[in-house]
Amino acid sequence: MGREFPEHAIASVGAVVVRGSEILLVERGYPPGEGLWSIPGGVIEPGETIVEASIRELEEETGLRGRPLGVVWVTDSIVREGGRVRYHYVIIDVLFDSSSLTGELRPGGDARSVAWFSLAEASTSSRVTRSTRRLAQMMLEGKLRVIEL
Repeated sequence: MGREFPEHAIASVGAVVVRGSEILLVERGYPPGEGLWSIPGGVIEPGETIVEASIRELEEETGLRGRPLGVVWVTDSIVREGGRVRYHYVIIDVLFDSSSLTGELRPGGDARSVAWFSLAEASTSSRVTRSTRRLAQMMLEGKLRVIEL
């Protein structure tokens, strides 16, 4: 099954890392969301658990490793084109313990850049994907709870 114009939604993960009032974001290098900033993440590979996928994606896109705490949000990312669904991802966002981070911060995989954003900026900036803006806003409002894995 291809990622463009899929027959079914594609399961994916996001790696949410919050340090104080900052959130770690990557600039997307490829569609969907090319050039926009979002939570590091990607597709869950066959045979991979949510935890394994989130650890892998965090390291691939940011150079960091960390300890996942649990799921904080599940959302859809749907891009339509000409009356058809071009992309449809179901994204399971996993919160990481920022005190457990190791490695050297650097972009990798399909991430062009990696940077810390204030939660306030991430919640309002047009340079940030809609789903990441919503996640940052819910974090600022204290509306998210961790579901342990």
